[in-house]
This record gives sequence, C-alpha cells and structure tokens, in this order.
Amino acid sequence: MTEKEFANKVKSKIAGWYDREEHEIKAIDRIVRQREQIISLLKKVLLCDTSKLLEYLDDSGFYYRPSSIKGHHNFPGGLAEHSLGVYNIMKEWNTLVPNERLTSWLYRRFIKGRPIACDILNEKMGDDEMLITALCHDLCKARHYYFEGRRIKSHNSDPEPRRTHSSLSVKRLKENNIRIPKVLQAVNTHMRLYSHPRNDAERNRQEISQQSILAIAVWAADKLDASRHPAGHRHRDF
Repeated sequence: MTEKEFANKVKSKIAGWYDREEHEIKAIDRIVRQREQIISLLKKVLLCDTSKLLEYLDDSGFYYRPSSIKGHHNFPGGLAEHSLGVYNIMKEWNTLVPNERLTSWLYRRFIKGRPIACDILNEKMGDDEMLITALCHDLCKARHYYFEGRRIKSHNSDPEPRRTHSSLSVKRLKENNIRIPKVLQAVNTHMRLYSHPRNDAERNRQEISQQSILAIAVWAADKLDASRHPAGHRHRDF
C-alpha cells in the first residue's frame, strides 16, 4: 500500500471524528509517520520473519485504531502511538546499568517493592525481542475498536470471547509467524503481572517463577505510557 493510498484509507476510517479539517489533516500526517516508523523498525528484525506481521498490521487497521474507548490513547492512531511509546520507554530503560535502573522513574513508580527474581534487573533485553513485545503487546486491539463519527465502538469477532486481550494478542502473534517464547510469555503476562495483593506469598512465588526482564519491563512501560495520555484526551492533535 502506497503512502497516498494509506492516507486516503485513514481519512475514510476516521471521518467525522474531527470538527475541523486542519485537525484531521494533522492527525493523518501523524498516523502516516507512525506507520513508516513501525514498518522501518520491523523490517530490521533478524530474529524472525516479520513479513506476515507487517501485512497484518496494514490489513487490521492497527495504525489508525484507538487504544481504548474511554481509557488511555482513545484517539485516531492511539494504538500505534501507545505501542511506540512503550517501545521507547523499554529501549531507554534497557540502556541503563543495574544501579541506574534502581533509581529510574519507571522502577520507583511501578516496580519498587514488588517481588522480583534474584538478579533479574541485571539482565539485558534482546533488541528484537524487546521491539516485537512492545509493538505487539496490544496486537489484538487492532480489529477490536473502530470509529463511528465521534464515537469509538468495539466488536468481538473472536470465537473465544473469554480470552483476555493478552492471550488474544499471543494468538495473533502466532497466527502471523511470531513464535519467540520470551516474547509470547511477556505479552501473555503484561496485564496480570502483579495483579494480586502484595502480601499474597503464594502468588508472589508463582509470579517470580514466571518473570523475565522482558515481562517486567513491558508491564511497567505499558503503565507509564498509558498514564501520559489518560482517559479524556480525545483530541491528540490540538
């Protein structure tokens, strides 16, 4: 799909969301740039073949969809922007040495005081694993939300509606030839990591056994980036 074809498709999909034409034009330009950035990043992946995944991102509308109805990043292109935001946070955190990680805002706000496996913060994330995890942690949302005028609606076309969006995203990754164990595990746990009371010793032990630096980082980065565009930020472009 050419850039012009994609821009026209976005225009038709978000029609009616913006009151003023200049705001719509600005939004389309942002969405086009986000698409170019994501395509460029995924084409550089060496760990696996991302060609089918790239096709899915275009076909599913990933680049222009919102990330939620009334929650964070609920505007055109919000899903892609959030995914890039999570990637940038994880990428920056991955450059820090262990002592710097312990004083980082990400650690102090979300991770400090949580049960963590011994020496896990000393580990580095692989570049390709980190990229795919960040960009695809909410992959299933690409076909879930859509615009109808100034409203965001959702539908569930999945035959297994009881699945969480984490497990659905894992399913979508597998369908598109992404089967990297660390990535699938991190995406699968990013919504339920540390979802129990801190004094639940048995759950804490189970949590530690499932941890990886990738899983912890995407869980925390997801929360941090979501807090930057909370519910109510309908109009990202003005």
